Amino acid sequence: MTNNNQQFLIQHEVFNKNFIFPAVKNMNSQQVISLYENFKTILPHSQKNSRDLKIRRNLSDILDEFDVLFLDAFGVINIGDQLIPPIIETLNIARDKGIYVIILTNGATYCSEKKINQFYNLGLEFSYDEIISSRDATERFLSIHLNSSKIGVLGNKDKKLNIKNCTTIDLVKDIELFDEMDSFIFLGTSYWDSDFQDLLKDTLSSNPRPFFVSNPDIVAPHKDHFSMEPGYFTLKLINEGINLPLWFGKPFSTIFEMALEKVQFISGSSINMSRIGMVGDTLHTDILGANSIGIKSILMTNFGLLKNQNIASVIKKTGIIPDYLIEGP
Repeated sequence: MTNNNQQFLIQHEVFNKNFIFPAVKNMNSQQVISLYENFKTILPHSQKNSRDLKIRRNLSDILDEFDVLFLDAFGVINIGDQLIPPIIETLNIARDKGIYVIILTNGATYCSEKKINQFYNLGLEFSYDEIISSRDATERFLSIHLNSSKIGVLGNKDKKLNIKNCTTIDLVKDIELFDEMDSFIFLGTSYWDSDFQDLLKDTLSSNPRPFFVSNPDIVAPHKDHFSMEPGYFTLKLINEGINLPLWFGKPFSTIFEMALEKVQFISGSSINMSRIGMVGDTLHTDILGANSIGIKSILMTNFGLLKNQNIASVIKKTGIIPDYLIEGP
């Protein structure tokens, strides 16, 4: 391990060692929330001072209160390969009102170009200025801050990452190279299994090195199940003594800072933070991220992680309070 990488090693926090990790199979919303809560000390701290919570029916009812909307993808725009109705109509109204709309997604398996095409196939049109993924944030940050090195990439289903002065190696194709990497990037759980988990744990245990996680999500909602995302497997590594990684997706600041810069570039001026809203379905990522960066948070409840949950009970349990509570678009 080189001295240049020391800046990325963060000391291990103290967690509840008696916490029983829920099994991958059939994980439910309450187990996901409990898992986030057990590791809450690694999450950003909220800047939100007010405990006020405004309840409205739909996002369309509060559009006049915003100049900019950041929207999560899974659980807000789509569930799997199905659009959430009536998201197209609501987005069209927002654009007609002159509201800047930007998708902020923790999905990092594919590049933004591929995501734009996926949305287009679902009937939604977004430009390159209207989507930022945690993959984008990862590429940008590491291009600026990481010196020349070999980076092992996990969970990529797209072209190579564009990180300046670095060589990225797809470890799914070169599994024998784990121990030769200077650092690792966890993009997604495509091809992930217990063997890969053990390989990553063993190599980071024997030789601690920088570990970057593009997608902090524990799960992503689909029509009738949750898919397991990098956050789950990363938290398991942390619980077993691996040093904390550097995270790039929501709720961490890098992706929000990138989005705010994008807004200023598009608009040509600064926009009042109280007129920027983050719409999401998850308290510990979308809502906490918005509260920690100082923009308004909007929790959508009828389609994503918290579907069919007692929302008041969940908010009380977590202490994460959105500015707005809505059912759908």
